[in-house]
Amino acid sequence: MSMYESDTFRYWWSNKKELHTGVFQYLEHLDQSQGYRSNDNLKFMRLYGNYEMLGLDSYSYNRTETSYNVKHRVTLNIVQSMVDTVVSKVAKNKPKPTFLTEGGDWSLQRRAKKLTKFCEGIFSSSNMYDEGSKAFQDACIFGTGFIKIYKQNGNIKAERVFTDEIKVDDAECLYGKPRQMHQIKYIHRDVLKAMFPGNDGVIDMQTDTAQYGTSNYSNAKDMVRVIESWKLPSGKNKQDGVHCITIREHTLFQEDYTKDYFPFVYIKWTQRPVGFFGQGMAEQLQGIQMEINKILRTIQVSMHLTSIPKVFVEASSKVVTAHLNNKIGGIVKYAGTKPSYESVGTIPGELFSHLDRLYNRAYEIAGVSQLSARSLKPAGLDSGKALREFNDIESERFLEVGKRYERMYMDAARIMIDMARDCYQEDPEFNVKAKGKGFIETIKWEDVDMEEDKFMMDIFPTSSLSTTPAGRLQDVQELLQAGFISKEDGMKLLDFPDLEQANSLYNADIDNIERQIESMIDDSIYEPPEPYQNLDMAKQKAQMAYLKYRSEGAPEENLELLRRYMEDCQDLLEKAEAAAMQAEQEAALAAQAGSMPPQNQVMPAEAPIAQPEAAPTSDLLPVEGQEPPIV
Repeated sequence: MSMYESDTFRYWWSNKKELHTGVFQYLEHLDQSQGYRSNDNLKFMRLYGNYEMLGLDSYSYNRTETSYNVKHRVTLNIVQSMVDTVVSKVAKNKPKPTFLTEGGDWSLQRRAKKLTKFCEGIFSSSNMYDEGSKAFQDACIFGTGFIKIYKQNGNIKAERVFTDEIKVDDAECLYGKPRQMHQIKYIHRDVLKAMFPGNDGVIDMQTDTAQYGTSNYSNAKDMVRVIESWKLPSGKNKQDGVHCITIREHTLFQEDYTKDYFPFVYIKWTQRPVGFFGQGMAEQLQGIQMEINKILRTIQVSMHLTSIPKVFVEASSKVVTAHLNNKIGGIVKYAGTKPSYESVGTIPGELFSHLDRLYNRAYEIAGVSQLSARSLKPAGLDSGKALREFNDIESERFLEVGKRYERMYMDAARIMIDMARDCYQEDPEFNVKAKGKGFIETIKWEDVDMEEDKFMMDIFPTSSLSTTPAGRLQDVQELLQAGFISKEDGMKLLDFPDLEQANSLYNADIDNIERQIESMIDDSIYEPPEPYQNLDMAKQKAQMAYLKYRSEGAPEENLELLRRYMEDCQDLLEKAEAAAMQAEQEAALAAQAGSMPPQNQVMPAEAPIAQPEAAPTSDLLPVEGQEPPIV
């Protein structure tokens, strides 16, 4: 009886000296009983990549079929077309986790706002959106895509993990919730030594580059197979959770694991009724793709056999075959029956019709329109409103997938916030840099720390406007025509990259006003308005901010700064109005003084009033009240 088959064996109960042995025996058992999963992943990768990849390990992933097979293969790769189209449609969105408080006071609301910026900073520094796009592509191909979130050198990182590296026990995952998770990864010896100093000798002795699996790793001896494992606690206050990093002959790292989650977030293309892993688009389309490949091969062979005309020569006729050539004006001498050029036959049209049916059915299964796959828009849909309606209709097919995509980012935000607490325990100065309006803002964790029961998360898109210039311009025009926004706000919404410099000048006034208001609300620093600003807009923006923050329970000292700001704007407006009236009066007096002559000056005689000339008369012109003469 092996150690795994023993009911008393649990590798997480082993001490550090024996832990690696139990982990490797457990993983070898999973590899033997669940080897079909790696075979499926290899098959789906072949369907997407359109080539015969030999394996998914570090030795054979770049070994392909012979050049003869590649040269003579004819494929219409619908799997890759569908996957790339869906990834471009769904992964273009950048969900923004936003933290909200329920019944919280002003301080909690300010912390929630900063916590949102804090999370944005972590997403930016860890390239979370790029990694999320890769994970979603994995979900379309293999069924499930993974992102690992971890701490490194005092920072929080995010990394896309290849699906075949993740190992779970199907027996534990009937309801989709594993209790253990393992990641198998090949790491260079030198990198592994730098990660775990003091273990150089045992790392150099590792020969686990050829003993595991069926592949031959003799050409990759410096790549050591490393297994990182997590076992969740069995319940609250249970001490059986373990996190360890092992190689075949040694345990490099071991600690108690108290979290109730794995440091992974994942997304599935389609959720299976049972089990942990999802179903990918490649699996859904593999039957149609294989049938298309078979039909294309049949058409190819048929074309080679029947597309070239044949020369029919009677056996008893005397024809010199050398005369049958492609010379212009050539002479063919014959005796008996005349040779004839004829086509052998044609390929049945039903074969092409069946191919078209399968091709169209593949798009129906994937829920992708052929226009989207070819980056075309329907004829006649030119307005932004029509394009939005078309996109909404097509996007309904991916509604559930889009929800799972957004949930992945919410789960990532939760894990990153929990890890930020751990980083703060290690470094009280832990902070994140986030993008502000034209500057980089440093946010400390101590300024945003809140208990989990004090806030909730929600997902908001980065922009509710269209993504194309034509669609966005149409959106802004509709808002302007409806009177919902001002001209200044409309210019701010037209955030085109090509107009960035021009927009920055047009939006300088409103950006400065918003900066002043934020300074008074967030930092309690007063900055008075200037006569060079748009004072009417500044007063209006400050009034709206005052009413908003008053309803949220802002401190009285911050509200007083806004009232003072509005009063100063009103004073500047009144001074400008008084100065304008005074200037107008001075101009009127100057004009009046300039029109009065000096007392000793003689007024010139009045010029005679010019009399209008008499209207010309002609027999051709009608006299009033009479009919015109007949000429």
